Amino acid sequence: MDELGEKGYQKCILDDWVGALAIWDDAIRRYPKEKRFYNNRALCYFHRKEYMRALADARYMTSHFPDYIRGHFREGEILSAMGKYEESYKCFTRARKLDPNNIEAINELAEAQIQILRKKGWTRYQAGCAITAAQDIQEAEQILKAGAISSKDSELYLSEDEDIHIATPKKIASTVYDAREDPSNPMKSYTLWIGNMTEKLTDSQVANFFKPYGEVKSAKLCLDKYCAFVNFARHESASKAMKALQGTDLGGNKKVVLRWPDKVLKGRES
Repeated sequence: MDELGEKGYQKCILDDWVGALAIWDDAIRRYPKEKRFYNNRALCYFHRKEYMRALADARYMTSHFPDYIRGHFREGEILSAMGKYEESYKCFTRARKLDPNNIEAINELAEAQIQILRKKGWTRYQAGCAITAAQDIQEAEQILKAGAISSKDSELYLSEDEDIHIATPKKIASTVYDAREDPSNPMKSYTLWIGNMTEKLTDSQVANFFKPYGEVKSAKLCLDKYCAFVNFARHESASKAMKALQGTDLGGNKKVVLRWPDKVLKGRES
């Protein structure tokens, strides 16, 4: 079984999706109860944009292995690619319930929520701000309907509703204010998004760049999206890292961009 998995993995590295599919088909025939093989085959179909076949494998996983987070995540990823964000939102919600600290699920869930709100006429900027401030998409929509967030990227307004707390931006030097790059960390995020990550590094190497600024709970490089996520034990540590590393070079990655994610990950200080 491990040998088949390694062969399929090597094909995927080379983007040989047809060759990989042949291996996963054979693997599933031999080991029909191995959930990882269905996940890998779904990924191949996904890259070939054969979404219905990919969806069939993903839904097989969620029905037969309901506690397998990758099945719910894969189904959500496929549905998002098909533009079915309301359905993908439910999938990513289930994935996050299985693992509340899963950074991939957190960010894909936020993206699905943003796309749902965009379909209702809000800008990406408005949707992102509302999702960050709210507990769920229903509250985010209430914030937007209350007129709490301007459609202009450089402006934020306070709602008359006292339960909504959105900080009034300050000018930083002569640039346009962006709350997602404010090192004062207005949302008290424990997580940093790092962009311009083009070099292949291990998760441990990514974590090592940030350890001087505080305890790192986890780090994840998403090379296919040219970014990484670092989760600190304290939000103050995340602020220090942003101040120190914004625009610097990390491990061959030039002028990295540090931001707070669209959906802020709350933590618990120890």
